[in-house]
Amino acid sequence: MKLRKWLVVCGSLLSTAIGFISLNVLADDDFSTTEASWKHSVEIYGLALNIRGDTTVNDQNLEVDVDPQFIMDTLEMTAMVHFEGVHENQWGYYIDYSFMKLNGETNNILDNTNNIVLKGDIDIRQGVLEAKGFKRYVYGDNTLDYTFGLRWWDNDIDMQLYRKDNNAIFSEINLEDDWIDYVIGVRWMNPINKDWLFYFSADVGLGADTDFTSSVLTGVRYQINSWSDLNMGYKSTWVDYDNEDNFAYDTASQGFLIGWAAYF
Repeated sequence: MKLRKWLVVCGSLLSTAIGFISLNVLADDDFSTTEASWKHSVEIYGLALNIRGDTTVNDQNLEVDVDPQFIMDTLEMTAMVHFEGVHENQWGYYIDYSFMKLNGETNNILDNTNNIVLKGDIDIRQGVLEAKGFKRYVYGDNTLDYTFGLRWWDNDIDMQLYRKDNNAIFSEINLEDDWIDYVIGVRWMNPINKDWLFYFSADVGLGADTDFTSSVLTGVRYQINSWSDLNMGYKSTWVDYDNEDNFAYDTASQGFLIGWAAYF
């Protein structure tokens, strides 16, 4: 089931809610509590992403080996944003969406037929949405969030594979597939001093066609002023998905993250 319309509706509702709440919420002076019942944030971030693993599309077994240089050379469009809110420092939510569209050429494709080395023209669009709720517990200066929610993967792949010896089209691939994984996890936050905060989060889960998925995010946040901070971290996400029809995706995506967040 495609969730694009659902995502647009949720984004519109979230923007409306944030706009309304921001008229009534005052920014706090630190990372912890606030006098207002709700505290919200919005963060824009980027990832120096590496993707390693393998995939099967229709009857083609392909090695996945994507590094930050390939992404920068072939990137057409990207968006990475994180919304978060917490009520009275007890219950909260966050919505994270990362999207990228790549278009380019590669010479590193190995086909499973006679070990023919191919080159390919690739058009890939991948979106990953995480929507989670959490229950927060405060232990002195530390906070521990127990998280629960879902991760939605949306992949569109268009590819033409050519024989290197004569440039004849060997195969064409056109695929649209999306799925939902259900995850549970934890997030721990510990202030280092008045300006720096250390955090660590991890989750595990599965779905109807996913044998395993997991994500780890850790790093530090530097408080720039009373209403914004800088996020510097490292994120890794694993997924082992197979719809047993025309698409399998067993990869690890990881890389350094940097973002800027505003609180209101």
